[in-house]
Amino acid sequence: PLHLHPPPMTMYSPLPQEDSSSPSQGRTILTRTPSPHVNRKLSTIRNWWLVLIIFVTSLLLMSLSLTSHQAPTHPAIKPIPENHQLADAIFHKVAPKNLEMDLHEEKTRKLLTEGDQHSDNPKQLGLRSCSDSEPVSKVGFMKTHKTASSTVQNILLRYGLNSDWNFVMLSSGSHLGPPSNQYSLTKPFSSAWIETVPWHDMAQDQGYNIFALHTKWDQGEVERVLGSGAKYVTILRDPVDEFESLYNYVHFEETFKMDLEQFSSAYIGGQRPIPRVRDYLGRNQQLWDLGMDKEDINNHEAVDRKIKQMDEDFDLVMITEDFDSSLVLLSDVLCWPLANMTSLKLNARKKSAIEELSPKSRKILKDWLWADYMLYEHFKEKLEQQKNVFGLKSLKDDIVKLKNLNDKVKAECVLKVVKNTTSLSSDFVPWSKDVLAFKINENKECCKYFGISENHFIEYLQKLQMERLRKWNSGS
Repeated sequence: PLHLHPPPMTMYSPLPQEDSSSPSQGRTILTRTPSPHVNRKLSTIRNWWLVLIIFVTSLLLMSLSLTSHQAPTHPAIKPIPENHQLADAIFHKVAPKNLEMDLHEEKTRKLLTEGDQHSDNPKQLGLRSCSDSEPVSKVGFMKTHKTASSTVQNILLRYGLNSDWNFVMLSSGSHLGPPSNQYSLTKPFSSAWIETVPWHDMAQDQGYNIFALHTKWDQGEVERVLGSGAKYVTILRDPVDEFESLYNYVHFEETFKMDLEQFSSAYIGGQRPIPRVRDYLGRNQQLWDLGMDKEDINNHEAVDRKIKQMDEDFDLVMITEDFDSSLVLLSDVLCWPLANMTSLKLNARKKSAIEELSPKSRKILKDWLWADYMLYEHFKEKLEQQKNVFGLKSLKDDIVKLKNLNDKVKAECVLKVVKNTTSLSSDFVPWSKDVLAFKINENKECCKYFGISENHFIEYLQKLQMERLRKWNSGS
């Protein structure tokens, strides 16, 4: 008879069994063939189990994804005092697994994405053989704050002065900010800012040679000014030491009403809002100087992109703590004689103006400045690679040569190191009363520009550039 409905069955039907009798025992193997109805039921059960497994797996994957990537929706998230890098990552929706630095351990870890290898090719590392090359005649120097950048700037300005070069600068003042307020470095440099300088037409005809004043960097705009063939250089310093120097040199205590030791606990540890002093000085200052804005400066992914872009843009990133090696490599990159790398240590603070920080405060600051540390550690490692490519023995020999050259400059030009700068002639008085200065032997013309203060040197170059303009206008 025809059944309209299948007969009732248990949920799990027994599988067909084979007779286990062996042929060698003379027994016939019996095979039980399951009915079509049983096969359909088994297939249905298997399908439902497969659907259930897929559903549970999907739930697990969704849960893991939300845990890793979803950021809190509260707009006023406060930093985690013990790990500001993690707090900033959460705020910018960066998965914790992508954070590759442990700032509380003294380790150097790979900063770029997996598989990104540094080349040992000297050209790709910014090094070159100067035996058959002309000296570089266009230099873009990003002058970072409190990194020994004034000493590097002085080297570049002296070379440009002796070469009768054109400098990128406004007609007065020592910075390259907006002409309405050149000392407020809140906006990246724009080539439009120098279109109204008196020597603009002359520079269009002859070209600019050196860009070396304080600014907020924009690589494309600087390239627009310097043109092709320029080399690009900057300098970085350990971020805690850089911030300590900045805090005390610019007198942040007047804004926060406390010294840096107290600031690290009361403001950073206390999770209080920390405005940028004068709107452009403060946390992660080196990344700020290099062009990052306040929206991205604490975003791990944005910082990582910035580092990669700098690898492409800069031919050499010097390191303050390895200054002599950096100058030897600068000589190589620019194909300038080592004798032109000589200098005096400008804007160095008196010992009494340097604040000694406790290990606890240094740890708090190091965590807070994690973004500048990403930048610093990457280029510190890259400098080591460049030193190896240059040759450690050659590097050591050149450092000795440079030291001897500097000793000769000091012997010929420096009468004494001065703490009380009021006794100096005006050209040699630095901007800050907290720094050391040099009483220079002014009877030797070549000595003057080793010890002249930064602002007075720039002012002198502006006068020379106006004189060069008058000659250009007259056709002489």
